[in-house]
Amino acid sequence: MKVITTHRSPDFDAFASCVAAKKLFPEHLIVLPGNPARNLSEFLKIYSDRFEFLWEHEFDGEVSDLVIVDTSSLDRIPERIRERIRDAKITVFDHHVDEKSLDGVVDRVGATITLLVERLRKEGISIDATEATLFMIALYDDTGNLLFSSTTPRDLEVAKFLLESGAKLDEVALYTKEELTPQQMEILDRLLENAREYEVNGVPVTISMAEYEGFVGGLGLVVSKAWEMSGSETFIAIVKMGKKVYVVGRTSSPDVDLGSLMRSLGGGGHTRAASATIVGREPEEVLSEILNRLHDHVVPVLRARDIMSSPVKVVLADMTIKEVNKLMEQTGHNGFPVVEGNKLVGIVTKKAVDKAMNHNLGDRPVKSIMTPNLVVATPDTPVTKLRELMVENAIGRIPILENGILVGIVTRSDVLRAIFGKPFKKYVKPVFRENGQIFRNVTDLLIKHVKPRLLNLFRLLGKFGDEVNMPVYVVGGFVRDLLLGIENLDIDIVVEGNAMEFAEYAKKFLPAKLVKHEKFMTASLFLKGGLRIDIATARMEYYESPARLPDVEMSTIKKDLYRRDFTINAMAIKLNPGDFGLLVDFFGGYRDLKEGIIRVLHTLSFVDDPTRILRAIRFEQRFDFHIEETTERLLRQAVEEGYLEKTTGARIRQEIEKILEEKNPLKSIRRMAEFDVIKHLFPKTYYTPVMDRKMENLFRNIPWVEENFGEVNKFYAVLHVFLEFYDEESWEGVKKRYSLKKNLINEVKHVEKSAQALLEMLKEGVPTSFIYPLVKGVSNETICHFLAYLEGEEEEKFKAHLLKIRDTKLEKIDGNYLIEKGIKSGKIIGEVLEKILMKKLDGDTRDEEEILEEILASLETEG
Repeated sequence: MKVITTHRSPDFDAFASCVAAKKLFPEHLIVLPGNPARNLSEFLKIYSDRFEFLWEHEFDGEVSDLVIVDTSSLDRIPERIRERIRDAKITVFDHHVDEKSLDGVVDRVGATITLLVERLRKEGISIDATEATLFMIALYDDTGNLLFSSTTPRDLEVAKFLLESGAKLDEVALYTKEELTPQQMEILDRLLENAREYEVNGVPVTISMAEYEGFVGGLGLVVSKAWEMSGSETFIAIVKMGKKVYVVGRTSSPDVDLGSLMRSLGGGGHTRAASATIVGREPEEVLSEILNRLHDHVVPVLRARDIMSSPVKVVLADMTIKEVNKLMEQTGHNGFPVVEGNKLVGIVTKKAVDKAMNHNLGDRPVKSIMTPNLVVATPDTPVTKLRELMVENAIGRIPILENGILVGIVTRSDVLRAIFGKPFKKYVKPVFRENGQIFRNVTDLLIKHVKPRLLNLFRLLGKFGDEVNMPVYVVGGFVRDLLLGIENLDIDIVVEGNAMEFAEYAKKFLPAKLVKHEKFMTASLFLKGGLRIDIATARMEYYESPARLPDVEMSTIKKDLYRRDFTINAMAIKLNPGDFGLLVDFFGGYRDLKEGIIRVLHTLSFVDDPTRILRAIRFEQRFDFHIEETTERLLRQAVEEGYLEKTTGARIRQEIEKILEEKNPLKSIRRMAEFDVIKHLFPKTYYTPVMDRKMENLFRNIPWVEENFGEVNKFYAVLHVFLEFYDEESWEGVKKRYSLKKNLINEVKHVEKSAQALLEMLKEGVPTSFIYPLVKGVSNETICHFLAYLEGEEEEKFKAHLLKIRDTKLEKIDGNYLIEKGIKSGKIIGEVLEKILMKKLDGDTRDEEEILEEILASLETEG
């Protein structure tokens, strides 16, 4: 049997390429893998009868001839077909040149359909309008409407041919959702800029108006994008193009019936997606009419007073965590408001209590782990607003205050029961305003800031995820820096599934070396050009005790992000084709980036991992952010309670070394001193103004030392200053904790004893030979330490001496020369060579042999 097939989870390019291949190989049968892309599934609901194909489960028989499209690997095609290949002749058409491939037509173009349409044109095989439309959808879908960097002139030529062959662009627009045209983007920008929120029967409705001179197709797609990006439950666009006003609405609210609204305007549609076209009226008139009619199509909203629980069970701020834990077990409550002096001061959750009990902190007061930044509402707050507040702030309960008095509490279950009639485990569509969106699309940022090779690799990893049924995300620092417009090639991928299995699958198709770390459920792919991709299983971390490394278990992306250090590092971008570029931000990281805030995700974050104290300082100073108030309180508390001392020296050293690689590490060191971190890391180090001056001199001179003498170990250079005046017992403790080299203390003591003498000599203007004994054979870190004591004229003099010592060499005289002269004692040889060098350092320009004769004569006289 002759077969045409493609990769698992086929998209438009895969299916269209199968159809095109059948026109080249009419005796072949298309066998399509299951689980097609979402937009392809919608297309096939309408056109499945138009194209002949079998689903994989319907196929039965041996394969004698095989055509593979949109992949060049047998491992990606349906298993049912792969198992039935004997000595089949295999033909390949593919545009993934970086994928390990079978021989065939594999070329770098924007889409595989380009290769096949080129072949159809060359062989004079005609296509009808429906086929042209399908091929155009595939071309647009894989090239982002011809805007991706992978698009080539050949793709444009094929697009021209398909248009001439009857491709219908309005239908293409229905199924291509990756990118907008420049005209559509312009309308989108105007809609987002002009968006205004109205409250109708207590339900928020966003309405926006825009005008455009000519007609632009695909308005439904534009409005869908605006709806998604605005974060509104209900979005209505009023767009005037030419003499017509187009009204398009989208909603996820069960309280809004857009279909009936649009029918009242002469249009139609569904409850959640509808439109109308109005002739001869201005957008302002249409807006006024919509506002008048909306009340009849929006169900009045429930308010907090309708669903809140009252009276409210509270706990006192001075109650122990152990007591609150017992109360939670008895009542089944997952959280309590915390009261101090008849005043609501915070809220404590079961999750925080469980963590504290796990760390044996049960005797501490509950106020030490409560969340003090309360999100509260009034009895008149709409349920939709309560839901919004819960999602925006990642909380499960909201106290209800009336005239400052606690009158009730609303939980997540109360809200979901009110909206959906029964409690749900998670929201159908979380909704935010402005900077609080959980979901937003950042594909445009990826295209703008990510190099084509890496962007194409992201798309390929997303496709692999679909094929093995795993959601795939890029997470952490890459996401943070992308949003800040900073390049970051530290790529961390998280999959909701088994990372090793995903990495092994990707390795089959990528020219990469695979290294697995099964203990931590992670793997790394090393690609050509030095690019490394780290792949991890979405996981939840459990810390057996404070400051210990975590145990891990498989979990979901939200839990995986929750285990991270700060909100700005707890975001992910989905890579699967259907949601490519979707920013996932459960904890307000995008908002905190815009506001310049470093914020932990929970109250025991620094207890779980005290090295986050150092990371908070590093990120704060790197980005010129500020540590949020509650986070700072928790940081200071963790420092005071000695959690840094419970962390291994190796992990502390690693974090300090990262700080010292920052652009301006001195800012971080000063911040460490402000938080008393230095005192807890180095018990006998007191960060005084004098030490700060030394540090300033040290960091100012490190670049000069590296330029003239080679690499400086910044960690040891800083320790030179930190460890001054340490006694032997204190030194031994620090040396053992941080695994320091044995002779470090001798280097420090050398500078400590010699620095004042050096300063006096420099002031007196002594010759270089006086300076030489102090710096002979010392490390670059010791040179930096000396420079930490110097400023101004003395600093410049010392640098001149150092350069002179570096550049002054004996050219003729060495040990062998002296042996030939009859000097046998090694000690005397060393003394003679050093005396010659000292003469040259002090400017003696005589020949070295002449200087030697003088020195030998003096030795004979002394003898």
